[in-house]
Amino acid sequence: MRLLLIAMPDTADVIDFFGKLPNLGLANLAGNLAGHEVKILDLVLYKPRIRRVLAEVLDDFGPELVGLSAMTFQFDTLLRIARFIRKRQPGLKLAAGGYHATLMARAITVGNDDLPLDYLIRGEGEATFRELVAELEKPKPDLAGIAGLSYRRGSKWRHNPDRPLLDLAKLPRPRRQARQDQKFFFFDQSIDVVETSRGCPYECKFCSITGMYGRTFRPFPLERILADLEEVRRRGARAVFFSDDNLTCDTGHFRSLCRAIVEHGLNDLRYATQASAAGLARHPELVAEMQQANFWMVFVGFESMTAANLAGMHKPTSPELNRRAAALLRQHDIGIIAGVIFGYPEDTRASITRDYREMKKMRPDLIYSQYLTPYPRTRLRAEMLEAGLVVNTDDFRTYDGFHCNIRTRALDRAALYQALKWQSLKSYFDPSLYGRNFFLRHNPKAFFRAIGKAMLSILAMVLRGGQPIQRLDI
Repeated sequence: MRLLLIAMPDTADVIDFFGKLPNLGLANLAGNLAGHEVKILDLVLYKPRIRRVLAEVLDDFGPELVGLSAMTFQFDTLLRIARFIRKRQPGLKLAAGGYHATLMARAITVGNDDLPLDYLIRGEGEATFRELVAELEKPKPDLAGIAGLSYRRGSKWRHNPDRPLLDLAKLPRPRRQARQDQKFFFFDQSIDVVETSRGCPYECKFCSITGMYGRTFRPFPLERILADLEEVRRRGARAVFFSDDNLTCDTGHFRSLCRAIVEHGLNDLRYATQASAAGLARHPELVAEMQQANFWMVFVGFESMTAANLAGMHKPTSPELNRRAAALLRQHDIGIIAGVIFGYPEDTRASITRDYREMKKMRPDLIYSQYLTPYPRTRLRAEMLEAGLVVNTDDFRTYDGFHCNIRTRALDRAALYQALKWQSLKSYFDPSLYGRNFFLRHNPKAFFRAIGKAMLSILAMVLRGGQPIQRLDI
């Protein structure tokens, strides 16, 4: 069967100025479809003009089934693309998967007779999608036994039981060669994405991960990870982003990975990941081994420098642990992108200014500022709705962390939006950002190009008083 897998083009805020990373989930699906002809179309490389490439691939490749993947803020785009495909090729079957399709399957399908989809893939999709493809090849497909699948039956939708979590040791490796294009980058470096584990045992109120995996952590076998890294290097990438939900929650696994990277000569690649401040701060020996393995950048979810905010979100860190983690990364010359969230219920203009000032004292190389976002099916959403703090309850196009969908008890949405955007803009004019900045030292041309575009974009948002939804020709 010919299968076309499509990743959405929407990205959040100014991320495009710094890099474009491939969708690993679709490469994982492709790797589990042995014997089938698969093409992956990652539309982030073609935005905002995606209509032409969609039409060309549909006509030239002639898929028999299309799979579309989207996060919550991308799901409206997924539906628009699905309608475009359905109009162009009316008989083509369409399946959707990802976080939003998993967590909102019933809400998506109830009372939505014109939904341009035939199937929803809930949870980890590798086995569910493979079984769906196998069944559709039969003269009389029987979909009732496919766990994790939602599908049309006449005018109604049926939701099969959830699929248990997969045994990661049995999953084939991603099929990256199925990608239509390979021009992914971060700060001018060719980059690919690898995962070494799935899940997180913590229960931060704002996070959707537990909705996918529960409070679990499952590592991939080390041999598989190393083989994946070797393939990425053979395919020409010079950097790797580990997309794990919480790579530092099992420091034994992470330290073994760092040592194996060195032992197998894979430290000629440059590595980046996201990590918890607590996991780094409590294990200084881990950070030293990260340096030896050639980790050059870490996105750290500091979230706040106010203890009450962290405790209120069940975030397993503290301002002191945040400081220790940042100091360790600086000591070992690893670049820091500081993840920070504002819009906690008690936030005021003064508290936002104070928190931002404390964040800058840790001397991160970039600050990634987001608004607290009440994502569907999270504990945060239920609590904020009950408190009357959600001002946009149903337009999920803006649920990307950078549009403001809430208010605090002291600030309405407009005031909260302006307060954080001004802090973000002012940080680009702060000399402390540039003194011994990791990215400036390693690639000044790419750094200033990205920073310049980000500054102009944020300034336009501040002057406009709001952030537009990305426009696509679809």
